[in-house]
Amino acid sequence: MEIIKEFCAGIYVIRTNTYGHTWGYFNTLLAEAIKDFPELDNSKVEIVQFAGRRYARTFGIQFVVDKCEEKSNKNYSEISNLEFQY
Repeated sequence: MEIIKEFCAGIYVIRTNTYGHTWGYFNTLLAEAIKDFPELDNSKVEIVQFAGRRYARTFGIQFVVDKCEEKSNKNYSEISNLEFQY
């Protein structure tokens, strides 16, 4: 399972190259987010199901980071737009 980290217009996304959707799967994604942003309020993290062409019907998480927390995190790739969500 490859963990993919991206951001677009202040929204950070963590997903994988699988169709995972168990509680353990989401806990793994959340642990990655907290590792990168220790001050992240996990009550503001959203579980999303993606649509679009490239990763339709896959799940991931997304969150917004406060400006004071935001940093140039090399673990995240900048993308030009987010895939649509269901």
